[in-house]
Amino acid sequence: MKEKRQPVGVEIFDRIADKYDSISGFLSLGIIRRWQRELVKGLERPGLVLDLACGTGDVGALVKERAKEVVGLDYSLPMLKVAKRKYPQLFFVRGDALLTPFPDKTFDTVLISLGLRHFEKPKESLEEVRRILKEGGQVRILEVSIPRNPVLKKAFLTFLKRVMLPLGKLRSKADVTRHLYETIVNFPHYEELIELAREVGFKGGSFRPLMGGMATIYSLTG
Repeated sequence: MKEKRQPVGVEIFDRIADKYDSISGFLSLGIIRRWQRELVKGLERPGLVLDLACGTGDVGALVKERAKEVVGLDYSLPMLKVAKRKYPQLFFVRGDALLTPFPDKTFDTVLISLGLRHFEKPKESLEEVRRILKEGGQVRILEVSIPRNPVLKKAFLTFLKRVMLPLGKLRSKADVTRHLYETIVNFPHYEELIELAREVGFKGGSFRPLMGGMATIYSLTG
């Protein structure tokens, strides 16, 4: 049986919950909302949807009119309180992405927006997602990524180090932006993530870079 514990980094989100939307918009120069719309683009009949690591609930809200029902799960209670204030019509649950409270094969669609890289063990998280996903269900993941083009890669990493980190300190504490930077750099990007998904039982996967690879949308099939 898996041991219950507080996920890594959750205390950071607890502290910034009331400012999270403004901080993320500020650090991304307002681009995050555009990326999130791309994440759900083409989801015509998503059925029962889980917005995993839902944060303040924006992604689930984007599909609520198309879905049978949307459930948002996050471990940070302060973030969930913000989400409930913003979207009282949606259903939110506090829980760990490595040990969700849902039965096997519950959801038709699982959405993860800018959350997977914060999970301590991405492979185990994908395994848990596969468990709760119905056969033939779909998973879409949005993550910040590192461009493959050498020039763009150098420019993007320089932006993260010399612009995002210093600016982030103006809006939050240094450990917040340091955590964000380290999770981006250490994440298993592109084919590496698709391979992890296949190892835990997903039948297929693909990815689509956005803005030259500064973000990527992954699509997995259960």
